[in-house]
Amino acid sequence: MLGLSQSDLCARAGVGRKLLNGFEGGERLVRERNVDRIRAALEQAGARFQYYEDGSVAVRVAVRDAPERGPGRPPEGSAE
Repeated sequence: MLGLSQSDLCARAGVGRKLLNGFEGGERLVRERNVDRIRAALEQAGARFQYYEDGSVAVRVAVRDAPERGPGRPPEGSAE
C-alpha cells in the first residue's frame, strides 16, 4: 500500500532485515526504540496510526495529491 519494500523500510528506519522479519512474524521481541523507528518510517511514508483504549491499533494510508472524495465515493474514473 505504501510502495515500500522491506529493504526500503529497513533503510528508512535504520533497522536490519532480520529484526523486521522477526517483528512482523511475531517471533522476536523488539526494543521500543526500534518499534518507534519503524513506526516513524511508516508514518513518513503515509501510514497513519489510530490508538484505541482497548489497546487495539488501526492503520490507514494517507492518500497524497488526491482530490477530496466523500465517504464511500470511489475515485473518479474507477470501474465502480
